[in-house]
Amino acid sequence: MYRSRNMRQPFSKGFFAGGVIAAAMTITKGAFPGGHWTQEDDAENEMQIGSAAEKYPKPDNELTFNKLDSVFLSGNATRDDAPNHIRIQTRVPREIARTWVSMCPAQVYEIPDEQLENGAAEVDVQVTASNCVQCGAITAKGGHLTLPEGGDGPLYQET
Repeated sequence: MYRSRNMRQPFSKGFFAGGVIAAAMTITKGAFPGGHWTQEDDAENEMQIGSAAEKYPKPDNELTFNKLDSVFLSGNATRDDAPNHIRIQTRVPREIARTWVSMCPAQVYEIPDEQLENGAAEVDVQVTASNCVQCGAITAKGGHLTLPEGGDGPLYQET
């Protein structure tokens, strides 16, 4: 009988021990080591927003592109009038909003400039669902991604 296992859980024991356990799980098709593994919810973990984004080079439009140009170049043909398929609470703590903004590769989530400047603990998040490339980043911290329009996702064009 084939038992599917989450390979992330063994790596909580360290890289080498996790590698051995994950290999054993793969070879035995999940029969070894058996039992249930505990797993903590990602949404409960403390977040830290670093300053790595400040070190990124400015887009040169030859090798590197800004977020919106990257969405265009991906060939995403989502209609601008498609219904919003992203389910989030729009008034959230500043740290969560900043996480969504930094994790999203398509500039779907934005914090209005006036709210960035006022230093409030909670901010309103603006959602541009038509930019979404279905990467799933929103699910890391409290959002829910549903497939738009009955299971249809972005339609990528061949170039």
